[in-house]
Amino acid sequence: MEIPVQLVILSVPAILYMVTRKQRGEAWETILCKVGWTKGKPVHYLWAVGAFVVVALVASVALKFVPAEILRGSSQYAGLKRSASTLLLALLREAFYVALGEEVFFRGLIGGWLMRKFGFAFGNLLQAAIFLLPHLLLLQLGTAVWPVFLIQFVAGWLQGWLRHRSDSILPGWLVHTLSNTTSAFSAMI
Repeated sequence: MEIPVQLVILSVPAILYMVTRKQRGEAWETILCKVGWTKGKPVHYLWAVGAFVVVALVASVALKFVPAEILRGSSQYAGLKRSASTLLLALLREAFYVALGEEVFFRGLIGGWLMRKFGFAFGNLLQAAIFLLPHLLLLQLGTAVWPVFLIQFVAGWLQGWLRHRSDSILPGWLVHTLSNTTSAFSAMI
């Protein structure tokens, strides 16, 4: 099994932040809450399922405007046969190699800081916009992918809202994982 490089890279800033805060005398409980490394409550996971439904609905409309060959051809899962094992592979890969690192960095570190500094409304809007920046690389596939940015912005905003409400990145990680896995599964044959 390969090392989840993205998870490692995106976790380093949060770890450095936590070490710095600890050296300044903050309690671990406070530090972990600031970066969203808490459990959340069961209701937050129900909200996550609701958020996933909203993202899926937005995606079902927005993706009608993206040519199918671009969507299918750009996925690393294109050509894989749909089965329980490929679904499990996609779920695990998307959870640990993609979604967790992005949640640690964008919602945990960046979103947490922006929402504390600017308040929920503006801070969450900013983190959702910042979340879009690395995804702009999708424009290499062509400008026809623009509706994907709407989906990612809505997902990023909802995951930030979950982070704010729960003080945890875990509900957002669930939404992110389910969204990515659904996208992966739809690219399979």
